[in-house]
Amino acid sequence: MTHELVPWLAEQIDAAETRTRKLLTEAQRNDLAVKDPRLLGRYIPGWHDWPDVERVCRDRLADLDAKRRILGLVTDCGPSWQDGYTEAYRDVVRLLAAAFAGESGYRTEWGPQ
Repeated sequence: MTHELVPWLAEQIDAAETRTRKLLTEAQRNDLAVKDPRLLGRYIPGWHDWPDVERVCRDRLADLDAKRRILGLVTDCGPSWQDGYTEAYRDVVRLLAAAFAGESGYRTEWGPQ
């Protein structure tokens, strides 16, 4: 089970980070665009949302970094971690993976027990 789960989870974290960075770039670009002096005094629907999007993206990136670090701690705990790792490590990996349950390739057997 874990031989396939860990690489899959690492891929999901990387893909989520890529999507989040793309959205953050878009939010920053839009936030700068609506600050153009030529737009002063004009109504721009949603202009106030971009700083919130930036904050959510930064929070998401911090969350993904924490997941990556936790996964690293679990997988770096020794050469036989996949064969003899503790139930706690197994549960941690499963809980991390549960956040990506809606992604392609997720298996229900990987869910938290």
